[in-house]
Parts: sequence; structure tokens; C-alpha cells
Amino acid sequence: MKKKQEIKQAMNQNITLENTETWKLIDKYHYKTGKELLDDLGSKGYRISDWIIDIVDRPSFQIGEYSWPVKLSRVKVEALGYSGPAKLQNIYNSFMQLGFSCVPPDVALMSRFFYDEQPTGEWLRIAVPMGSMIDSDDVAHLPKLGKALGAFFVETYWANPDIIFYPHNEFVVVKP
Repeated sequence: MKKKQEIKQAMNQNITLENTETWKLIDKYHYKTGKELLDDLGSKGYRISDWIIDIVDRPSFQIGEYSWPVKLSRVKVEALGYSGPAKLQNIYNSFMQLGFSCVPPDVALMSRFFYDEQPTGEWLRIAVPMGSMIDSDDVAHLPKLGKALGAFFVETYWANPDIIFYPHNEFVVVKP
């Protein structure tokens, strides 16, 4: 019964590609490796979590080629039609059904450079493909951008498909 309720909630979406603003445009960048990207973030004073460093150090982390610029949008869970707790996999399914897609991991990290107006206390999750950011303990993560203690952060949050998020939570996704 609970699964049917989550599916029904997802069907009551009040968001479309057309009424969703582009939040950030990510321009082509010159990094050849994730380490170069992290080194540049660090040199500019951004704080990088140990989990991000661990994930980027793994051979599976790659810098991709994309159609530039990459358009990013912010989508609240409640805009997808959820009025209560929702599983991460269901949230992903909902925004993909609307035509949005996941943010490539390197673009997700790169987005930190483009959000220096972030308000203190905000932690913004980025919807990367499930299983695309795995640490050396075999734990899946999704990145989040934060501002606290007078600093800007690139952190992570668990990316288990069954983890729960709430209507006020917001994700960054790719807008075609």
C-alpha cells in the first residue's frame, strides 16, 4: 500500500521542464583529472570532504565530455508531488520521468565554483547517477554543496536508493 501511495504522489507533479528555471550554466572546463579539479577547488579555499577526496582518487572517477554548457536546475521534492517522506530512488524516477537527468559527478563538483552566493546554513544535494560516486568502503554517495562556519564546502550524503528525503529537500538536476 505504501509503494502505491508513493507512486500516486509522484503522479501529482506540479513541475515541468518548461516551468523550471535554469539555475546555473556550467561552462566547459580544462581539467583532465578529478585530482586537478579538487586541487583547484582547494586552492580557491573551498573545503573538500575526505569522502569526496576518496571517491575522486578511485580509478572509476572520470572527467567526461558533454554538450556545453550543462544546464542545472533546482527541484524540491514537494514540487515532484511528494507531501511526505520519499525514497531517493522514487525521487530520481520522478524527475527522470519529467525529462530531467542526473548530473555527472565531475560537473557536480565543478558546480561549487558557480555558487558563491549560497546562503549560510544551506546544504544543496546534487542528483548524480546512482552508484557513480562510490567510496573505498563501497558506500554510494551523492555530493552536496554547503556554506557554514564562514566557509564553502563540497561534502557528501549517502545515496542508498531507500534513504528517505522530505518535501523541503532540494536536488540539483540537469535540464535538457
